[in-house]
Amino acid sequence: MKILSLSTLPLLPHLGSGKTRIRWTEGLRELGHEVEVLQPADFELWPNQIRAKKYRQAVGVFLKVRQLLKIKEYDLIEFYGDEYWLLLLWLTRKKKRPLLVAHVDGIELHDMDKEQRFWHPRVGFKKWLFTNTHYRFSKITFSLADRYVCGCQDDLEYVVQQRLFSREHAECISPALDELFHQIAFQQSKEKIILFLGSWIDRKGIRIIPEVLSKILYKYPDYQFHVYGAWYAKDYIEQLFANDLTDRIRVFDKLPQVELLEGIKKSAIFFFPSYSEGFGLATAEAMSCGCAVVTTKTGLGSNLEIDKEALICEFDNVEQMEEAIAKLILNEELRSKIALSGYNKVRGFIWQNQIQKLEKTYSNWLNSCK
Repeated sequence: MKILSLSTLPLLPHLGSGKTRIRWTEGLRELGHEVEVLQPADFELWPNQIRAKKYRQAVGVFLKVRQLLKIKEYDLIEFYGDEYWLLLLWLTRKKKRPLLVAHVDGIELHDMDKEQRFWHPRVGFKKWLFTNTHYRFSKITFSLADRYVCGCQDDLEYVVQQRLFSREHAECISPALDELFHQIAFQQSKEKIILFLGSWIDRKGIRIIPEVLSKILYKYPDYQFHVYGAWYAKDYIEQLFANDLTDRIRVFDKLPQVELLEGIKKSAIFFFPSYSEGFGLATAEAMSCGCAVVTTKTGLGSNLEIDKEALICEFDNVEQMEEAIAKLILNEELRSKIALSGYNKVRGFIWQNQIQKLEKTYSNWLNSCK
């Protein structure tokens, strides 16, 4: 296959989305396919400007791809992001064109819907403006794509329910874990630590973490709360808790991967009340380290068997989250059982297997179009 892969985020290996996109494209190349990649450095207009980035990318990628298609032919164009409405409006008018695949690590439309509902509701003119610009153009992008690949069941169900894609034209193929995580042995004995791993941003459900965990820490004074990945918000996070709890809350500085893994491996419970995840590598990594997971039905959480591979809670349901964490604290046999089931689940997330699934999906779609 000759594939053109487009990304509106820089393909940097230390970024979650960047790392997975690199893995997909390199994996397809290793299977013998010709994959050409374009990222913002290749097409973004006036990159030093701050404003109107999505529009500068939309125009820039259109101009760049239009130029490329004059000299090259591709079987398939896959795109990450939602800034392709102008390009797709042009391509879908052409009689002979590549298959257009929206390959998402979190569909922006779904994320915007959840943002409006849970953490950043817009009202009045701001809502009207957003709906008729960013939201509208994002919807055009996905409505004009031929096929769709996502990383979690939640995003698959969304596009089918919204009638953006039929079930036959949409596929859920999760990313995988790096080999380092597959080398970790299951460790049943754990320290009394509740873990959060990731950016301290509204989308991650951080607003309710102090409320849930303050109750837990008061009830179970031998437990601690550890935060990794949010070193830049250390002082702010500590201020969210009462003074008599701060000695049991640790927000770690940025750590080398080996030290980070050691911290995750010794933790008993991973608490992740996120509203929106394309997959949620943090959850998968915590499961690979033997943590019992309490999360929501988004990202990997929507792929897990409830009460077996994780305890799944409703969004913003503080009481339910508190009960789930308490259940794991009070029942070590249950905690260990859920941790082991989760550990075994993510053992199947192997890059070679996932890339072969993507290759087969792309091949089948192309053959069906002939």
